[in-house]
Amino acid sequence: MKELERAVEVVKRVGAGYVKYVKYSYAPATGLYHLKIYLVKPMEFRALVEVVRELERYFSVKIFAPHRGAIRLDLQKRG
Repeated sequence: MKELERAVEVVKRVGAGYVKYVKYSYAPATGLYHLKIYLVKPMEFRALVEVVRELERYFSVKIFAPHRGAIRLDLQKRG
């Protein structure tokens, strides 16, 4: 999906220095995409806000921080 690939690029660009790697998956039962951001060090809040702002153009976004080394964004396609 083009929007998810663009989202991964935005996360890597904005989170340079914070992001170790990014994975995404789709859960057909819920219709949600899960974007998992694994961190090298804690990410600044303004960087996370910029990522979410970009993603909200295509998705509704919920943010979860399961532990200090990762952030999970649950994305539901608008439409």
